[in-house]
Amino acid sequence: MSVSFRLFVLATLVAVALATVHRAPIAYRAPIRHKWYAERRAALRAFFQSDHQAVGPLKYSQPIMDDGDMIYFANITIGTPPQLFQVVLDTGSANLWIPDSSCRPDAPTPPPTTTEPFKFDRKCPIFCDGLDSAVWERFCLKYCVKPSKVLIENVSFNTIGQFMGEMTPEQDACKNKHRYDSAKSPTYVADGRTFKIAYGTGNAKGFFGRDVVCFAPSELCIPDQIFGQATSLAPFFADQPIDGILGLAFPKIAVGKVTPPFIKAVEENLVEQPIFTVFMSHAGASGERSGGWFTYGGLDEENCGPIIAYEPLTSISFWQFTISGVTVGTYATQQHFQGVSDTGTSLISGPQAVIDEIAAQVGAKFNEEAGTYFIPCDVKSPPVILKVGEHEYSIARDNYIIPVGEGECEFGFFSFNGGGHGPQWILGDPFLRSYCNIHDVGQKRIGFAAPKKTTMDDMAMEKEDFRLGSGESSSYETDLESYEDDSQE
Repeated sequence: MSVSFRLFVLATLVAVALATVHRAPIAYRAPIRHKWYAERRAALRAFFQSDHQAVGPLKYSQPIMDDGDMIYFANITIGTPPQLFQVVLDTGSANLWIPDSSCRPDAPTPPPTTTEPFKFDRKCPIFCDGLDSAVWERFCLKYCVKPSKVLIENVSFNTIGQFMGEMTPEQDACKNKHRYDSAKSPTYVADGRTFKIAYGTGNAKGFFGRDVVCFAPSELCIPDQIFGQATSLAPFFADQPIDGILGLAFPKIAVGKVTPPFIKAVEENLVEQPIFTVFMSHAGASGERSGGWFTYGGLDEENCGPIIAYEPLTSISFWQFTISGVTVGTYATQQHFQGVSDTGTSLISGPQAVIDEIAAQVGAKFNEEAGTYFIPCDVKSPPVILKVGEHEYSIARDNYIIPVGEGECEFGFFSFNGGGHGPQWILGDPFLRSYCNIHDVGQKRIGFAAPKKTTMDDMAMEKEDFRLGSGESSSYETDLESYEDDSQE
């Protein structure tokens, strides 16, 4: 490495270390609609699963984008110069992966020739469809048949009834993604290990590498971060508006036991405090909107009010804690449950008996064909109240009624029978839109705060400042330099 290049890298790192707080909004994109809405209920769970020290206190804010209140995603960069990617920031998983320049389609497994009628089995929790193999075996082995496909009139489903579209061997999930090219980054180091993350809808597999990872457009950069370079993606990923996943849970559940990016930033003193705050906004079903903020190294004082309370984590794997009661309308239970806060899940899942009671109280009806609940869009339904510790947290109707088009709305809850294996409740986006979540890595606890009254206009910014196209080259401006992201076809 030349002396001049070393000086350039050193100057860049010093500039990063001296940076002040950085914030940026996230946008909303109208969602891709699929038959029977079944793909929507799978949410983003299907996508699972240093060289310098900070000189002064640092806190960084990152904008996220909202796709129809169902998918929240943000921009990151990898490499030198930076290559831009759009990822889900997922507190329910712990690996970072993006498509590699060598990514090729993962041809679907030929389905059986049977044309037996298929019926959705509510005993197998919807949540299980998005788990990687290790977590799937822990949570779902007793309740589900291992996912496979059946063919019904040339349409593929998995065994829990999720619509997967027409599966053609020619479908290339890598084609319209932004792909990482290690040859363009002198800071890249090969890791030598392979990875495979199995989902109910297929696999993401490839190999690990190391490079600098930055949370764009902030200046929080983690050098020598291990990440997955996917060489093969299942066809399911083709229509999703993301390139990959960035996990924000703990190393215990990471494939390859790698250290997730934020925890590595904490270990290397790159942030002021060992916490990150999640604020999600409610965008609705139309237009492209800002979706909220992730704030690394501190509290989001602009969008979040005072912290109501912190709760200790009961498992240092997911962001897991105890729920001590549920109330809605005339229904109430004081039964204790384990729950997790999960930014990668679109809905809220809970035990079937409790969800059925909640649905009855708010006027939601289960649709056997679609495998999900629907609710009248204009119903005047009561809030759903969760008790955590000594406090009650209310989820208003605006956050659990999700428009899906043509005058129909989906209910933001679904049933999940964990049977004592792992958490009984998965608190996805409807809960996160209701309360800011403060994730404290240092003290292994999670806190909650009411969001401030922030209008969508206050959060809006020019789409071109952070929006990515469908795999097309796009320019992106940072405080350090301008560059062009050359995605590969």
